Amino acid sequence: RLRSGLVVAEIALTLVLLVCAGLLVRTVMRLRNVDTGFNAQNVLAMNIGLPRIKYPKPENWISFNQQVSERLAALPGVKAAGTTSVLPLSDNFDGRGILVEDHPKPRGEEISVDLYIATPGYLKAMEIPLLRGRAITEQDTSDSFKVALINRTMADQLWPNQDPLGRRVKFAGGQDDSQPWRTIVGVVSDVSQYALDKKPPMQIYLPHSQFPTSFNSIVVKTENDPASVLAAVRREIQTVDKDQAVYNVTTLEQLQAGSISLRRFLMILLIVFAILTLTLAAVGIYGVMSYVVTQRTHEIGIRMAVGASAVDILKLVVKSGLGLALVGVGIGLVSALALTRLMETVLFGVTPTDTLTFVIGALGLMAVAVVACYIPARRATKVDPLIALRYE
Repeated sequence: RLRSGLVVAEIALTLVLLVCAGLLVRTVMRLRNVDTGFNAQNVLAMNIGLPRIKYPKPENWISFNQQVSERLAALPGVKAAGTTSVLPLSDNFDGRGILVEDHPKPRGEEISVDLYIATPGYLKAMEIPLLRGRAITEQDTSDSFKVALINRTMADQLWPNQDPLGRRVKFAGGQDDSQPWRTIVGVVSDVSQYALDKKPPMQIYLPHSQFPTSFNSIVVKTENDPASVLAAVRREIQTVDKDQAVYNVTTLEQLQAGSISLRRFLMILLIVFAILTLTLAAVGIYGVMSYVVTQRTHEIGIRMAVGASAVDILKLVVKSGLGLALVGVGIGLVSALALTRLMETVLFGVTPTDTLTFVIGALGLMAVAVVACYIPARRATKVDPLIALRYE
């Protein structure tokens, strides 16, 4: 009974770990298939900060970013280059309150949006789809009328079933209300900003030349490995300003992978433990059934002597082993139903009681149990009845 109890406990624990690992595997797969709103492949990113002593005016920031973007875009192996104030999935954001012209909400009420300041090459480098209207262009200068792009979520929430193009918004400017109205000229796809499992908020993009910033991120879309152009990118930046340093050099693929790193670590950890416990459970079943076959050798000989076939002996042994497995699977299913609810915060696109994961885990474990029982059962069928009758 003690041996059988240990085997049942091993099987139950194994099923719990298999189910938990399966839920995380499905979660990671769903996260990898999330539409981020941009293409992270072959995109190099880095941060720059322009010191106010050397670049005291917004005009200096605009000039630096334009020169750098043009030089980087002209490099061999580079498809596009641009700058932005905030990178997606970087744990950074710039939240602002805006006012919407002719919006039905009470006058003076602010609507919160995430702000991105970008040069014309940014959307192209990130391959952010333009859904309607036009993108930011070189003609959007500080002297031209003020424009903005918004994401699909903002268009759907503020102007459902309406055309947002031509509508005007402005940032809340305090009591003097000095911020200019900005005309919406385009709608782009939603971009995952905080995490892959969080729905993007309302987002607005402004041309860098119309809302300049001194701290930005450079993005470079390359034809091949982004690391191959890193030295050339640094050289071009220092050609514009020999003292300018870059930091936080990374790729968009690394940022995207980092956003699911915790779940991936937990998945690998649970898979390793599940494999270990599955091995122990299989060895346990095999050991118990081998011991049972050895102890029942005399009985098996009698059964075969009175006419039992090899198939009958096979069924006898396998049935005994599968009985333990079924009890363990039953206990494991009940335990998994209770414990997987604790994982709800780390799951995405799958419920803690996902039927498919439970069924696959149970069937997989039963298949291993059948194999572990079959080996000693097969050996039992090869017992010589005369030898077995003399066995003590």
